[in-house]
Amino acid sequence: WYTDADADSQGETKESTETASDKLDAGSKAVSKSRWYTDADADSQGETKEAAAADEVKEADSKCSPLGASCNATKCCRDPGFQCYAKDSGWAECRASCIPGPDPRGIDGGPWSCEKLGKRAEGDLPECGKAGQNCATSKCCAASGRQCYEKVPGFATCKIKCTPGMDMTDVDSTPWTCKQLGSRTPDLAKWVYQKCAAPGMSCQKKACCTNPGEQCFTKDPYYAECKEECPEGWDCKTIGQRTPFPAPKPWEIPEGKVASWVADECSGSGEACLSSGCCSSAGERCFAKNETWAVCRASCTAGLDLYDADPSPWSCEALGPRTPGAVDATALEPWKRGANVSDWVAETCGKTFSTNCAASGCCRDVGKQCFEKNEFWATCRASCLPGPEPGDEGNWTCKALGPRTLRPWGKPSLYCLAVVQPFNYEPGLVKAQAEKGVGIFGCDQYSVFSTKKFYIADGPLGPVNTHTFVPAAVTQSKDNTAGNAELFMHVWDSVRNLGLFQDADWTIKVDPDAVLLADRLRWHLKPHTGKKGYIVNCAKPYMPEGPMMFGALEAIAKAALQTYFWKAGDCVTGLEWKKWGEDLFMGKCLEKLGVQRRNDFKIYSDGVCTGVDCRDPDAAAFHPKKDVNSWMACLNETKHPKPRPSTPAPQWFKDYMDGYAR
Repeated sequence: WYTDADADSQGETKESTETASDKLDAGSKAVSKSRWYTDADADSQGETKEAAAADEVKEADSKCSPLGASCNATKCCRDPGFQCYAKDSGWAECRASCIPGPDPRGIDGGPWSCEKLGKRAEGDLPECGKAGQNCATSKCCAASGRQCYEKVPGFATCKIKCTPGMDMTDVDSTPWTCKQLGSRTPDLAKWVYQKCAAPGMSCQKKACCTNPGEQCFTKDPYYAECKEECPEGWDCKTIGQRTPFPAPKPWEIPEGKVASWVADECSGSGEACLSSGCCSSAGERCFAKNETWAVCRASCTAGLDLYDADPSPWSCEALGPRTPGAVDATALEPWKRGANVSDWVAETCGKTFSTNCAASGCCRDVGKQCFEKNEFWATCRASCLPGPEPGDEGNWTCKALGPRTLRPWGKPSLYCLAVVQPFNYEPGLVKAQAEKGVGIFGCDQYSVFSTKKFYIADGPLGPVNTHTFVPAAVTQSKDNTAGNAELFMHVWDSVRNLGLFQDADWTIKVDPDAVLLADRLRWHLKPHTGKKGYIVNCAKPYMPEGPMMFGALEAIAKAALQTYFWKAGDCVTGLEWKKWGEDLFMGKCLEKLGVQRRNDFKIYSDGVCTGVDCRDPDAAAFHPKKDVNSWMACLNETKHPKPRPSTPAPQWFKDYMDGYAR
């Protein structure tokens, strides 16, 4: 079996051996001839060999694939401890591990074969950080949607988001760099909810589960189902991956508890914060006026602050984070606290339509704002539409040059709203009220709602435009009035979405044809403010439902309205409301949700209840007045009230009320 090829091979081996021997002898002779060869030379040669070896490793790493890239061609991974796994013939990726089947965090629902391509990279796999752990070395996070953020070199942790600077919930005030280390862990993919097995379905073929935290377990060779834990008596072989929990939505992330150091190191409300850069009061932030002054406040709009003693403008640069928590009532904007503008406003700012406010950028009259016509002229007015104006030469740019001057809020504060039909007498009636600043426009905040979007008029706070809501059919109620419960459910949805109710103590829904006196309403509501209640305003004798809240004036405290918004679904499903009017539905719903009835039968003078008298000295609303003339006439009559009666209520009325005591 010895062949010519074997002979050739032996000959090549001998020649190779002789050549290597000759080279070794030559090297030995060269060394013996050198008298300057030292230990340092030996060390240098060793370092050269090590460097060459390191270069070889680097060169090999550079040819391998990084995380996130395909390793289908290289079949090796650059990062220590990772293995190249194939998904299919077209894609492979470096991973710490791989489970055959769909990857719930993958971009699609295609299954992974998990075939190993090449060898696992040398080195230890990093352990990805969990909540509160240091991820500075691993540079990865275990939970969905998390990113490893650096606080200082050597320490980082996994978060959904990170804002450079101080973290008011952290253990100390050392600022975060928020440098991103590594890649963000992918979130649970949306396709999981469509393609994977739902609870109670077989997951044997789909190999994935829709519910986070569940795993597909086999019951026997023919059936498998998604469970958090495998039931006793099942085969309990796993198919695919356990579905990870998704990252929380922004509104689901708790603000966290303010750390104890904040009270000691940060500035209080209204205090200078240029050096501290943080505020101790909930909801406040350090805002700069200029390079030498900054104060803790709830909000800041660049430019003039009409409530500041100094008329120079604010930059409103934020110098630190906002302190978690709801803003305290004392930290609200000055006008919401009932504060008046500073004295310099009357001296410096422009008058309505009569003076040039281009230089001052402010107005002394409530409800007015400085609008620019051109570079030479601007004046104070309620609103402005760009372009030409009747009786005036040239075009207006209508650029706002400063803040609107606002009136101080009353106590308790009122957010009033009206609902108008777009094509009947109601828009004209509300327009007349807006232009005079009366009715709902005498409240601290107001809104007009309709099924159509349109301009009403200029009101005390500027242009009044309607806010829309989804229409609904109006039927006939059981007492032959409008069965409009569903329509007003949609109105209240829009009120919630607009959000203005959150700043006021009371939300007041007023019919357009009701004459409202906001100041009288406040002293009626003051004893009930701060409680979770609503006002029952009509005790018309012998009503089937008893005393109730009539819809021309609905007064609902903030806490009560918040309860409604949280749990209105319980009323929709738990009450027989289809043939109810909206006022009956709201009253019944609030009671079902545990809101207190607060009786006040003097708050309201209504022809639909016990009669309307515009000279009633106690009533805060008068209804109905369906045209502008009668509405304004009633308003004038309220300025001349008749004497209060001293006659006590008759016994029949007392007995009637006792029968409906709640």
